[in-house]
Amino acid sequence: MCFSAEASFAASGVLTASGIAISRIPKEKSEIPLSICPIIFAAHQFIEGLLWLHHSGTLPDEYRSGAVYGFVLIALVLWPIYVPFAAYKTETGKIRRRIIFACLLLGLYVGITFLINIINNPVDASVVGQSFSYHVDMHGDFLIPYVIAVSIPFMVSSKKGLVRFGVALTLSCAVAMYVASSSTLPSVWCFYAAILSLGLYGYFRSSAKAYTAKN
Repeated sequence: MCFSAEASFAASGVLTASGIAISRIPKEKSEIPLSICPIIFAAHQFIEGLLWLHHSGTLPDEYRSGAVYGFVLIALVLWPIYVPFAAYKTETGKIRRRIIFACLLLGLYVGITFLINIINNPVDASVVGQSFSYHVDMHGDFLIPYVIAVSIPFMVSSKKGLVRFGVALTLSCAVAMYVASSSTLPSVWCFYAAILSLGLYGYFRSSAKAYTAKN
């Protein structure tokens, strides 16, 4: 696979268009956090596009540090907290909500731990092969808790469209783990997840029919 500034900016543009389209679809207030995901992914891919521009010598050095920190903060701190939160808001079943809430607590632990380490230790990025490798000083293995926090909430959802999204996220993580090293995994998997989030447009189109009928 080949990642580049063009790939990142193209993904960002498509995700922005998808996010705008989703914002125009009627939805429950509880679904708003989920609907924002493609926009966050768009910003995430745009940031990595800036890093690719710096790598090619197009972007000045003063932008690099902000882009590196922006990417790792979204990838390692925001997502493990925001994803279970968004899933929790959409769920109505009591048992399912409890499971998702447990994932949210796990995500808070993972995200806050990463945040503390990012604040207290140097963070850097370099190109390995055709992907960015992000260097964050961490003690312990947080991969499994991270994956649980961002995939299980959708897989236990009572909404079939979100279950399919959760399964796709988990499979994409497995593929990313196979093709990428531990340091390039955030870059590779976030790109996969960003593309998969385009499927949320179909979910909101389907759920809009029920929402319109009810209102």
